[in-house]
Amino acid sequence: MISDSEEPDVAEETPSGKPKLSIVVILSVLLGILLTLGVGGALFHFRESKALQAQVRAISVELENKNLALDEMKTQIEALSSQMHVLKEHSIARSGLASEKDSKKESTAPALDASANALKSPGAKAKTGSPEVPAPPKVVKPKPAAQNCELVGKSPEDQAATLRRCVSLLDPPTPKEKPLLR
Repeated sequence: MISDSEEPDVAEETPSGKPKLSIVVILSVLLGILLTLGVGGALFHFRESKALQAQVRAISVELENKNLALDEMKTQIEALSSQMHVLKEHSIARSGLASEKDSKKESTAPALDASANALKSPGAKAKTGSPEVPAPPKVVKPKPAAQNCELVGKSPEDQAATLRRCVSLLDPPTPKEKPLLR
């Protein structure tokens, strides 16, 4: 039995464009989403990096200012320490001069008192037979400024300096314990 139709027994499938088109559309949509996410991430990264760079610049400027202030404070501390050294030397020299003046005053005072007593006694006039010599005029020394040892209302540095000065007035250094001058 021969068939009159010339159609093949096996039917060939005709390609349909619909499934292939849907795969292309799906892939293009996914690619568009990925590109959008990539561009968005790049913009976000760019903005964040600019913000971080601005913060780093601000911190570096602040750090430079603090370093300059620290250097300035170091120079001030060095200047103050050299001034303290000079003040200590001056204080030592001044206390040495004060102790020398006290020792001179004590050694000359008894001699003056003895001569004044000899002149005042009536028997002394007859014995010496010399004309009356007027007593030497007393040298009036100006009183030194009153040393104030009050600590109320002073800064801690002034209080420390006042305490040192007052203690040195109460307890003058002994000759054995002279500090070394540098």
